[in-house]
Amino acid sequence: MSSAAPLSSAEAILAAAKELKLRRLAAMPPPEAIGKAKKARKPNNHDARCRLRIPHSEYRELVKLKKRLAKRGFPSKKGQLVRAGLLLLGHVDLIDLKVAIRNVIAPEPLLYKVK
Repeated sequence: MSSAAPLSSAEAILAAAKELKLRRLAAMPPPEAIGKAKKARKPNNHDARCRLRIPHSEYRELVKLKKRLAKRGFPSKKGQLVRAGLLLLGHVDLIDLKVAIRNVIAPEPLLYKVK
């Protein structure tokens, strides 16, 4: 048989499969990279604890809000209220947020004492 003789269909399929296998092996990353990919860290989705110091007057407002929600049939915890407030702050206009921060840093003086 000469080398120019046409291949049978079975031989052509085997040759194509071999060529495809060689291409796949050439495209694969080296074995060290595969081992490193397995050691990749999973995302950090656990809760973080945070202590926050707030003035007593603001704490009283938080408790009042908690009681008001409980009266309307929606009991909640103080931490949940703080988290909900944080989500709302994320959607507030930047100018309003700056005004709110300014009021926290240097609040306007009260003309009378609130009990």
